[in-house]
Amino acid sequence: MNAAICATGILQWVRILIYKIKTMSTIFSSAAFELLLSVLIGIMTVFLTKMVVMNFYVKKTGEIDPYKNLSFLIFLSGTIFSVSYITFGIMEPLTATFKLIQTGNYSLGTLILKYAQYIGMFLFLGYVFSAAIVFIAYKMFAFLTTQLDEYTQIKENNVGVAILISVLTIVTAMFTKNPFIIFIESFIPYPDVPNIM
Repeated sequence: MNAAICATGILQWVRILIYKIKTMSTIFSSAAFELLLSVLIGIMTVFLTKMVVMNFYVKKTGEIDPYKNLSFLIFLSGTIFSVSYITFGIMEPLTATFKLIQTGNYSLGTLILKYAQYIGMFLFLGYVFSAAIVFIAYKMFAFLTTQLDEYTQIKENNVGVAILISVLTIVTAMFTKNPFIIFIESFIPYPDVPNIM
């Protein structure tokens, strides 16, 4: 009798252990996917921001090699940080969306399409919102400081102006990130809740 109870207990323990291992494997796979996705989004954000700012700055100032200009590099770094900081706000809503999608009974193809749909949508919204915020911050600063031509000062290697503009965009990004996250969370496909009242 005791042997049967002991065997049943061991069997139950083994089932629990197998379940935990499967769950850990799923969690590890999800974490590895999200880590890889975060790295790719980070690299893409830095690259795209650098390309856009570089093209805009060269067209605006006509400077041939802005990489030799410390002020431009400070300005570029502040812009990249600001855009990346805001865009990083998509990661938590994206993770929540992935978890909700995984609870559905979708085929692998449908699951991949849904992932791609939400990644694309959140990335698009992140880039557009962050670029708009940084652009508006620059324009407001230029409007308020009419006696200062920021791009000419940066071209002339005025480090103080570059630091001021970089700090302005970073602070603006810090203030706007949480409202952006709330906006992005409105796109998470939560299941419908029945109306009780």
